[in-house]
Amino acid sequence: MSTAAAKGFLEIVQWLHENRKEGCTKQAMDDAAENGHLSVVEWLHASRKEGCCEDAMDDAAANGHLEVLKFLHEHRKEGCTSAAMNLAASNGHLEVVKWLQSNRNEGQPGTALRCAAENGRLDVVDWLYGTVRQQRRSEACIRQAARVAKEAGHVEVACDLERKLKRQRLE
Repeated sequence: MSTAAAKGFLEIVQWLHENRKEGCTKQAMDDAAENGHLSVVEWLHASRKEGCCEDAMDDAAANGHLEVLKFLHEHRKEGCTSAAMNLAASNGHLEVVKWLQSNRNEGQPGTALRCAAENGRLDVVDWLYGTVRQQRRSEACIRQAARVAKEAGHVEVACDLERKLKRQRLE
């Protein structure tokens, strides 16, 4: 059942539920969420008792599956870890990062900024910069993100952050 759930085969998951006794584990919902199979996640939530782990939200965020993330947030209690925001930022899923910042409290925008910078995600870096610059010790955090971007070969991101730091100091 877990393999069928991971691949999004809802009809097979339902058939196995009705005709077999082996059941499944939390891995079924975790894998369905990771792969963005919302209909499978919804069905498992409504029809099975195993539930999921924090990995479900973390992996859905990492892969940009915002609708799955919202469903889990509204209907499950397991939550996520700070990895959700960090992985979403690393992978360039800006809308997921914005949603997590507004709806969850596990993430650290400064850490997510470094993750986005290290992976050259300029749009995510730009948005997170606006959040991070309002925090205490923002300059050190932004400087570190610029350094990480430069070390990873993302010179455009590093230069952008350094320009913003200079402007911030002048304000």
